Parts: sequence; C-alpha cells; structure tokens
Amino acid sequence: MRVVAPSGPIEREALEQGVAVLRDEFGLEVRMRPDIVARQRYLAGDDARRLEEWREAASDLETRALFCARGGYGATRLLPRLEPTRLLHPPRWVVGFSDATAIHAALNRAGLVTLHGPLVSTLGRTTPEAREHLKALLFGHTDALPRLRDAPRPGTGCVGTGVIRPGRASGALLGGSLTLLAHLCGTPWLPPMAGAVLFLEDVNEKPYKLDRCLTQLRLSGALDGVRAVCVGQFTACDDGEQSGAEAVRELVRALGVPAIEGVAAGHEPANFALPLGSVVAVIAPAAPEEGPPRLLFEQGAVA
Repeated sequence: MRVVAPSGPIEREALEQGVAVLRDEFGLEVRMRPDIVARQRYLAGDDARRLEEWREAASDLETRALFCARGGYGATRLLPRLEPTRLLHPPRWVVGFSDATAIHAALNRAGLVTLHGPLVSTLGRTTPEAREHLKALLFGHTDALPRLRDAPRPGTGCVGTGVIRPGRASGALLGGSLTLLAHLCGTPWLPPMAGAVLFLEDVNEKPYKLDRCLTQLRLSGALDGVRAVCVGQFTACDDGEQSGAEAVRELVRALGVPAIEGVAAGHEPANFALPLGSVVAVIAPAAPEEGPPRLLFEQGAVA
C-alpha cells in the first residue's frame, strides 16, 4: 500500500507511528515518496507535488490501498485532476477522513467505494477495536454479516448511542465532514444524495456553524431524497449553551427520515471505518427490545 499526502503537512513522528501500525499490526508493505513530509505553508508541498504523488500511487497496479497521511486542508485543490479511473483496474481502497472527505466525494460520485477511516497520522492513537474493524474491512473479513437484531461484528457495521428518528432505511452511504460537504455545494464533485444514507461528523465547529452548513445543504437541494442519516462524532463543537450534537440533532430530525446518532466515527480515537459508496442499512429502533441503534454494511465492503 502507499501513503499519500494530498492535504496538510504531516509531522515525521506521527508518520512513523502510523506506518508502524500498518506494517507491524496489519502486515502491509508500506511505500511512500521521500518528499511526503514536504511543507508549503499549510500544504504538504505545492499542488504539483501532491498531484504527482497521487497519480503515481493511483497508477501503481501493485498497490491495493492508498492511505491519506493527514487532514488539514488542500484536497479540494486537486479535485479537477484526480482521474478516478486510475483506481478502477484493479480497484483500490482510498482511506482517510476529515479533509479527505473531498476525495471520497469525488470518487464516490464516480462510482468507487472508499473507506472513511483513520489517517496515517491518527493510527497511532486509534483504539485497538477501531483498528481491528479497519483491518477486517481492508482484508474483506466481513462475509458473515450479523443477524438484524445483533450488534455488528468488526467490519460489518457500527453501533450508535441514540435514535433521532425511528425507522429503517437502506442506501449507498455518502458523506463525511459536514463542513467539507457544505463547501462542495455548487461544485461538480458533491455526489447526488437522493436515495443515499448520509453520514455526518466534524471537529472544532461551533453549533451555529454546523447549523449554517446543514442549512446550506438543505436549501441547495443537496439533501433532497436522503433516505436516512447516521450522525457520528462532533468533537470540540460545543459553545457552552448548546452542544454541536444538539444542533445537528435538531436539524437532522427535521429531515423526517430514520436517523441515529453517536456512531463512533470521526475525530476521536474510537474512529471506526465506514465504506462510503457501499450499500448500508440504518436501523433506528423505536423500542429498546429491538436492539441498539446501528449501521449495518449490507453489501459488505467491496473496493
């Protein structure tokens, strides 16, 4: 597999810690360019360097996964030249979250399945359970899907902590960072959400900013036809009067579709990978005896 840095610059210590997890725990052969630690202000080198790195990795037929080094900012600058077809034959995983939401969106729109999951810079502090879940998805150890009432096993789904609106619905899972999705409004790279299950998470955004982003998506028509919503972690998004989760809950409830919250995916150590672009089911039970609120990967996860 290859490590790429399409966004912000990565510190060498965080890079080495993440590479150690991929090599020693996952058993992967890790390759990267010597200039992956390049820095140009808030970017991992200029656009030309980052684009060349991406194209090299995406064109490498021996590579089965591309792991984003870190988040920050910069991926959106590469979208016009990503060339998703480079990842098709054979299909390859693209793994990351946060700023990588932009890359996921573009690739999902092109019909590829990607993994919203730990960055190389966060793998060193990702919980063992989340790493086991990621490994199951990467290596396809998800054939035995759970029964409908059971909590999902590693790689087959995730459990939430609460129900926003009860019900059940299936669709292709799309989403990621709420802020990035709002920033993609009006561009050719935001996937059509009609018929989809929408996943949302974010970090360091106050409730009014989350409100603004969700309202923008709704007013633009981007959320028309969404079948269900899965709310992940909204980390450091409180302002003393209201939590970020409360602001999101209120707006999601108004969409009138089945919705769950508290799924362990986002900017915290318990960051469970989600197969974006793959068919999933949201189970938002109306009564406790129906089991926990959960997101099940109905299609498994196929790159």
